[in-house]
Amino acid sequence: MADQSRSVLWVDAGGGATMIRQRTAAGMSTIQADIIAVSHADYNEYWEGDLVVNSTPSPTSGEYQSVTQIAILSFLCVDGTIATLRLPAPQLSIFLADNITVDATVIATLIADCIGNLQSATGSLAAAYLSGFLAAR
Repeated sequence: MADQSRSVLWVDAGGGATMIRQRTAAGMSTIQADIIAVSHADYNEYWEGDLVVNSTPSPTSGEYQSVTQIAILSFLCVDGTIATLRLPAPQLSIFLADNITVDATVIATLIADCIGNLQSATGSLAAAYLSGFLAAR
């Protein structure tokens, strides 16, 4: 099984930045595109092999626009471990009415792209979505 790791430098509309590293079996490009679709942040650069620079990132503003505000998504892996995906500057629309709990129906595409690709620290593949919530770093 392939084992890849992508580091992404995320930027927000307020000038903040954070680095997030994710481990996958088949690469992170689809998952990253799904994150951008539901985040106010944009990537400034990433590397998974060669460095890829986005010369014109276009983060948006919103309720949780800072990259220090993240939604943590948890997935149960085949071996019983947990894989987590950190979504920086999440859009308010992905949350339930409490503005803390992630609504899985809104991020269904992101969840589907993580299943069978996202890995836990043991290298085990994500098999099922568990939950998601807003957290500050």
